[in-house]
Amino acid sequence: MIKFSQILVPVSGLAIEDQAIRLACEIARRDKAKVLAVNVMEIERALPLDVEQDAQIQRAEQILDHAQKTAKVVGVAIETDLLQSRVAGPALVDEANERRVDLIVVGLPFRKRLDAFHMGATTTYILKNAASAVWLCREAAPADKKPGAEGI
Repeated sequence: MIKFSQILVPVSGLAIEDQAIRLACEIARRDKAKVLAVNVMEIERALPLDVEQDAQIQRAEQILDHAQKTAKVVGVAIETDLLQSRVAGPALVDEANERRVDLIVVGLPFRKRLDAFHMGATTTYILKNAASAVWLCREAAPADKKPGAEGI
């Protein structure tokens, strides 16, 4: 069985991320690993990278607080971190490398664009560039999109 010691969960306020946090916490409890929830505030290119945007910071702190509460329900204490970057994907991969993370658990909403499954730029970047294992925790398809439903 694979054992993990450092688990990173990117969080941006999506409902599916609660499942990703719970999954990471269950693995952490089994392996006595540490869990880190990371929110990346993406800063527009026209602004300095270290700009302080109070509303965005407040929202990010709410997301990280929610992640801690979700983990606490499972009985695991997690660490949280708030990063500022131009693009989330590279910031998350760099953070994972710096912290020697051996598993990234990504919560992924069910999204389709033009009848093709869509993961988004951040998840695609993580999958292509992370040195660690990456697990996707995708939410179930809506009832009208499941096999056997009308219109499929």
